[in-house]
Amino acid sequence: MHLFLLQMARFEWEFIQKSAKQMPANAVVVLPEYAATPFFLELLSLEPEKIDSQSQARLEQLQVLSAKHQIIFSVPLVFLKEQGLVKQIAFISPQDTQFYSQQRLVNFEHWGEASFFANAQPACLKTPPTLEIEGIKIAPLFGYELHFDGLWMALQEVGVEVVLISTASTFESFERWRCVLRSRAFCNSMLVARANRIGMVRKDQNIPWRFYGDSLIALPNGNIASSLEGDMGALHLEVHKAYLQAWAKEWDFRPPN
Repeated sequence: MHLFLLQMARFEWEFIQKSAKQMPANAVVVLPEYAATPFFLELLSLEPEKIDSQSQARLEQLQVLSAKHQIIFSVPLVFLKEQGLVKQIAFISPQDTQFYSQQRLVNFEHWGEASFFANAQPACLKTPPTLEIEGIKIAPLFGYELHFDGLWMALQEVGVEVVLISTASTFESFERWRCVLRSRAFCNSMLVARANRIGMVRKDQNIPWRFYGDSLIALPNGNIASSLEGDMGALHLEVHKAYLQAWAKEWDFRPPN
């Protein structure tokens, strides 16, 4: 299975199209959080209908590209539902599109997603949607949800081997994110692929929010296979089922699929 992480500050359509043309069939492509939509602070001042319209347009573009090149996209978007704006990952394959609604939202004073989005936050966490590519079961997840054990237990139960993480990590969190990504990969014997946003957002002359990139692939043995620095680009790794099975068997944290 060919895995690609696209690191960008915004929806770079020409870059996405050019990258897709060079990918083999069944490639899996992960976009960062708040790249296909404006960042959270910017969403606060936009009309919900405008946010939804932009997300619908991005979704349609990627669905056409997926069908054209026979590739899979995992992309965070924001849609307007009856209850309000809902933050979701569109898991796009040539055959269909599955949607995953974020179940745990950031609730900090400076980053209050929980009071802005209308996502349900159930006590019993639901299993994210999965796809099987070349015998490898994959699932998408939002970056903040990385911290909640219940989701990883759910992924274990359905035999997920590769987790696709979309983030917008910023401030002084570089080392902390690396530690938790490597820990989740090792303790669950899963490959964890994180696509992180780059660029800067400044709101009302406040402290600038700098997104440092460092999109990376953490292996089930706890090592980082490869990573990007802070520029726009694509990270590629060919993932083999046999290696995932061998790592699972070596540590016995989960049964090999």
